[in-house]
Amino acid sequence: MVYEGILPFHVEKISVSDAKRPETKIMMNLGNPEEAFSLSMIPNDGVGLARMQFIINSYIKVNPMALIHPERITDEAVRNQIYELASGYEDRGDYFVEKLSEGAGTIAAAFYPKPVIVRMSDFKTNEYASLIGGAYFEPEEDNPMIGFRGASRYYDERYREGFALECRAMKRVREEMGLTNLVIMIPFCRRIDEAEKVLDEMAKNGLKRGENGLLVYVMCEIPNNVILIDEFSKLFDGFSIGSNDLTQLVLGVDRDSELLAHDFDEQDSGVMKMISMAVQGARRNNRHSGLCGQAPSDYPEFAEFLVNEGIDSISLNPDSVMKITLRVLEMEEKENRK
Repeated sequence: MVYEGILPFHVEKISVSDAKRPETKIMMNLGNPEEAFSLSMIPNDGVGLARMQFIINSYIKVNPMALIHPERITDEAVRNQIYELASGYEDRGDYFVEKLSEGAGTIAAAFYPKPVIVRMSDFKTNEYASLIGGAYFEPEEDNPMIGFRGASRYYDERYREGFALECRAMKRVREEMGLTNLVIMIPFCRRIDEAEKVLDEMAKNGLKRGENGLLVYVMCEIPNNVILIDEFSKLFDGFSIGSNDLTQLVLGVDRDSELLAHDFDEQDSGVMKMISMAVQGARRNNRHSGLCGQAPSDYPEFAEFLVNEGIDSISLNPDSVMKITLRVLEMEEKENRK
C-alpha cells in the first residue's frame, strides 16, 4: 500500500558502548540464519530459541521421510521435485543433513561462544504434511496442536529415521564445525519415559548428553513438566518455559482458535503460578531456567515478574532485546540498592 505524504516517525538512540549487562541473561529468539550475524551485533547473551522449523521450511523444503523413502510417493511430479532438490547427493539424507547443519551452524557461529539453544523440529502433522512429499507420511489429526508432535515423533517408527537426520546435522555442527556452544532442546515432551526414549534415540545417533560438553534442555510447556520437574531435572540440564503452549494447556484454550483468542492470556494468574513453580523447581534442582514465549516481548511487566522469580534467562524477539535489557537493568539496580 502506498500512502500520500510522509509518515511521521521518531528515532530513539541508545548508547551500548558502556552499557552494563544485567544478571538475568537476555537472549534472543531467532530462526533465519541470514539475519544471524547482523542481529548478533545487538548486545545479548546468546540465542534462547533457534527455530529448526524455519531452516527446514525455507532451505530444505522436503519432509525428511520423503527424502529417505521417495518410493512411497505415488505422484511422479512430487518424486521428481525431490530428486531435483537433492540432485548431486548420492544419499538424499545428506542433502537434509548438510542444509540443516549449515543453517544451525551459521547461527551458532554468529553468536559463538555464547550459547545457542536449537529446538529440535516441532512441526505439527499438518505442517509436516505441507512440506514436499509430506502428505504421504503424515496422519490426519483433528487437533494437531496436541497431537503427534515434538518428542513423541522422535522414537516412533513413523519419524525415527527423520529424527536421525536431525541428530546427524546437530552432531556435524558440534563436532565437524567445532561449534560446541550449540545446546539441544527437546520440545513437547509429555512424560518421563518419553524423555528417556528420546535421550536413548539421541545417544544412538551420536548425541549423548554430557559427551563433548553436550547440554540437553527440554521445553517446559506441558503442566506435567512443571508437576514432575524434580524428575525431569534428573534427565535434562535446563528448562525453557514455552509460555504459549503452557498457557493453552493450563487454560484449555487452543491458541490457533480465533473464536477463543480473547481467552488466551499468558498473564492469567493460573499460568503465572505454573511459571513460578517451574522457575522455583529448576532453581531447587540447580538447573537452568529460561522463558522463550511471546509475553516478555509484548509486556515489560511480564519480564519484571520473571526477574523477581529469579529466572536465569529471558529470550526475546530481536526488536525487544534492548528495551527489556534496560528495563531489567533498572529493576536489578533498584533491588541491589535495597
